[in-house]
Amino acid sequence: MRAAALGLAACLLAGAAPGPTTAEADQKAFQAYFRSRFPEVPMADFANGPYAVNAAMRKQWEEIMQFPPYDFALDEGKTVLLEGGQATLLDVDHGTYPFVTSSSATAGGACTGSGIGPRRIDKVIGVVKAYTTRVGEGPFPTELLDADGERLRSVGREYGTTTGRPRRCGWYDAVIARYAARVNGITDFVLTKLDVLTGWEQVPVCVAYEVDGRRLPEMPMTQTEFHHAVPVYEYLDGWSQDLGGARTFADLPGNAQRYVQALQEMSGAPFASIGVGPDREQTLQLRPLV
Repeated sequence: MRAAALGLAACLLAGAAPGPTTAEADQKAFQAYFRSRFPEVPMADFANGPYAVNAAMRKQWEEIMQFPPYDFALDEGKTVLLEGGQATLLDVDHGTYPFVTSSSATAGGACTGSGIGPRRIDKVIGVVKAYTTRVGEGPFPTELLDADGERLRSVGREYGTTTGRPRRCGWYDAVIARYAARVNGITDFVLTKLDVLTGWEQVPVCVAYEVDGRRLPEMPMTQTEFHHAVPVYEYLDGWSQDLGGARTFADLPGNAQRYVQALQEMSGAPFASIGVGPDREQTLQLRPLV
């Protein structure tokens, strides 16, 4: 809607009078679009035009405007944290189009979405699991459609938070991690769910792809190649010890330490912390993030 100029500026909901570009014709266009997308909503709710629809939203906007802009907070030496809600490969520009979301999910989108200039961003933290997951359709070279995949899903509780839909699971893909590190300018990775891999004798890690007989150490240039990419694995020794009680990196079994170190060398940015369980105290800090 925003790209089609059919959206409503939030400031209009705060009581500002509509300007010449939000006149009656635009209101009708908005209503027609809304009716086509949400036919179950009674159009009587729009009897007075979209500006009268949502008093609760107007109140919320007024409350938001009372907070100081992010730039002012940075000027005062405060820390501002911006959180992305989607993964790199779901970015509308840099992801696996058309299997993407409709917005900029990479770090650059934080600047356009917040109004903070790029030069004021001094740290970009990427979150990766110790294996790979994906929700919905799209290419997934390391996907496991066997007992190993089901085990990752079950132990890692890989089900959609809202829908409960099972996530697709596979081994760690260092090619995607390196791509994400470059596209986002990642300064630090946070590695999560290392504990889920406990019990495997060996843990495969994808270090490159093979496409039509060619070895590709980086992301393919076309979606066709990515769909046909076959993972090239390096096999690392696994561990059987429970990791939930670890509180420092030194507490981890030797093979778990070597797995983390290998992933760090392959992924394009250092690991700042490691998750070995769902609780806050089960996060092992390797280097400060703030």
